[in-house]
Amino acid sequence: MKYCLLTILCLLSSSNATASGRNYKLQEVVYSKEHSLKGYLAIPEGKGPFPAVIYHHGGLGNRVGGKPKETSIALAQAGYVGFSPLRRKTRPMKDAVEDARAAMAFLRTLRDVDPDRLGILGFSRGGHIAFYNGANNPNVKAMVIMACAPGRSNRGEFFAKVRQAKAPTLLLVAENDNEWTDHVALIKKIRQMLHGEGNNAKLIVYPPYKRDGHRMFFEIGDYWNDVVKFLEQNIGVANVPDTGDSRG
Repeated sequence: MKYCLLTILCLLSSSNATASGRNYKLQEVVYSKEHSLKGYLAIPEGKGPFPAVIYHHGGLGNRVGGKPKETSIALAQAGYVGFSPLRRKTRPMKDAVEDARAAMAFLRTLRDVDPDRLGILGFSRGGHIAFYNGANNPNVKAMVIMACAPGRSNRGEFFAKVRQAKAPTLLLVAENDNEWTDHVALIKKIRQMLHGEGNNAKLIVYPPYKRDGHRMFFEIGDYWNDVVKFLEQNIGVANVPDTGDSRG
């Protein structure tokens, strides 16, 4: 299968440890041979399979919004397989959706991944793509959407995908994320749509972030605790290593 090829291009870190998280292995991989698409894959040390989370970055064309590599690492440190695919640099949404589909298919082939415990993170344009990736997908058990930024030209199609999302959803935005588009109003509309379909989506509006609230999610910040807590509640935590203690 063209989307199921795991090609390890470079072992970036075989065993990185931090004071705040567990050890992990980080790899740069090819997840679509057809378009030579790469991504960052971080796997916790220990015995899998692990719940897994895919992160769709923001940006358009040559711009990348967010921190794909760092997000994969942060997920692995929290006990999840973290995968951040890098999309084609083309602008059409259909290309981005196709790339997201390939990334999800790739992730589900990995032996370290529990295919029944999947989560999706999406920031900005990646939040738009996340709804396409998660709509009607029963294996997706949690979605975290950060400052969702759908394009104006296809919002009707996007909102149709929002209504199809069944997984528990956490919506995050900063109060002053309105420099180019009022993302606060938009994400509130998304929550209203989800509630109308029986999805009790949760919304967190954070205090203003510096001069541009959209940039709050360009790094792993204080909001990350809310992300990890939501993932733990909905797709569980990583397997606890077997210590050999058989006491009841």
